[in-house]
Amino acid sequence: MNNLRSSIIIAIMTFFIAVTVSSVSQTQVQHVPLPMAVIILLIIIIVGVLADMVGVAATVAREEPFNARAAKKVFGAKCSLYLSKNGDKVASLMCDIIGDICGTISGAVGAVMAIKMVELYGFSNFFTSLLMIGFASALTVGGKAFFKYYGIKNSNEIIFLSGKFVAMLILFKEYLSNLFIKRRK
Repeated sequence: MNNLRSSIIIAIMTFFIAVTVSSVSQTQVQHVPLPMAVIILLIIIIVGVLADMVGVAATVAREEPFNARAAKKVFGAKCSLYLSKNGDKVASLMCDIIGDICGTISGAVGAVMAIKMVELYGFSNFFTSLLMIGFASALTVGGKAFFKYYGIKNSNEIIFLSGKFVAMLILFKEYLSNLFIKRRK
């Protein structure tokens, strides 16, 4: 029952995240030059591929190196330990939510780009759509395959780097909170 409840919550969260990110990215792609649209598409694909790598790394990372670093108060070690202890949740977030949303959005952005190329250059709608879908899919699947292997082989390093990133986000959030509190006084 707990699994069903968390799955429903994840599905609802994913719906709202996907709709929000997709509407923003598709709107932006429609109003930028084609080279910039390609860059936006590549960024979306790269985020999805890297998220998948972190998710895979979290499932195979060992806790022991992070315990030792956390005891020495190494920056990011506590967050890395949390990520490695909760590998299943991290994998669900990174692979299933972020990675899959990026994959879906890259297809939608590719479709908008195909329409734009048809309008600008008079290309065949059918072949342009096929090529864009093929291009986005090849980069996504090929990138995930490559970085999945890398994520397994270098899991502890990837999780430590991810832990440092999360720790920096936490510090930044605290800094902004303190700044906001000081301004209110």
